[in-house]
Amino acid sequence: MAKSNLQRTPWLIVAAFLLPSFLGFMLFMAGPILAAFGISMTNFSGGPNFRFIGLTNYVNAFKSSAFLGYLWVTVKFTFWTVLFQLTMGLAFAMLLNEKMFGKNFFRGVMFLPNILSSVAVGLVFSLIFDSTRGPVNQFLLSLGLPAPLWLAGEKTALPTIMMVAVWQNFGYYMVLFLGGLQTISAALYEAASIDGAGPVRRFFAVTIPGLSPVIFFSITIAVIRAFQVFDQVFVMTGGQLGGGPAGSTTVLVFDIYKSAFSQFRFGYAAAESVILLVITLIVTLAQQQGQKRWVSYDIV
Repeated sequence: MAKSNLQRTPWLIVAAFLLPSFLGFMLFMAGPILAAFGISMTNFSGGPNFRFIGLTNYVNAFKSSAFLGYLWVTVKFTFWTVLFQLTMGLAFAMLLNEKMFGKNFFRGVMFLPNILSSVAVGLVFSLIFDSTRGPVNQFLLSLGLPAPLWLAGEKTALPTIMMVAVWQNFGYYMVLFLGGLQTISAALYEAASIDGAGPVRRFFAVTIPGLSPVIFFSITIAVIRAFQVFDQVFVMTGGQLGGGPAGSTTVLVFDIYKSAFSQFRFGYAAAESVILLVITLIVTLAQQQGQKRWVSYDIV
């Protein structure tokens, strides 16, 4: 057999191409993570006098009922928003994947909220759901219906923010599902129909397996984004003094912000951010391992 004429690229050339990405990763990712971990081991409060305290900030966080409550709020927000964003994204993707008049227009309309500023969206919906002068409550009162407190109610504030987050983001996942649906061969649906499978059976036997890689990617991205929610909570609950009423909408990132920039407990805030990073990493790795059981990459 003749020897290959291919030559190994010198490692210096390879390193030259990798260096910009590596420097960017170290500067904007690894560096801040290591810095946050280092600060979390201190009682740093912004001044020159601080000392090493080890894992005290982490112990204090897990001993704090407030921190555990904010973590639970974050988990609730993540679960429900991910569920509704993906469910609505898939439902509208299947609807707009059919032959219908103006489907491209409606695709654009559904995706449009995703490109809007979260701050602008939060401000608009703060006015819409104002409990006293908002148009929603004015309309309900005109019909003789009770007017919810929306953002002013302890039990309704978080669901209201969830609803806004779902409205703004589900179009992104709809586009992902649309792309996935168009890669599934029509022959699979024809074969399933010949075998006597109805619409529900075809959905679970053909559509879901065919979309499983997209579903896995969407779940991963949606969970990470939900754990990082901040804009809507900050804007819709009163800015720096928000997170209420009674802490009912204080998610973990918002508590990190308050601990650092309102209370100047930078060491404690850094510990909270490291905890959030570890939780997100664990959830992502668990999804990565679990996808081996249900994600199919060989559907043609």
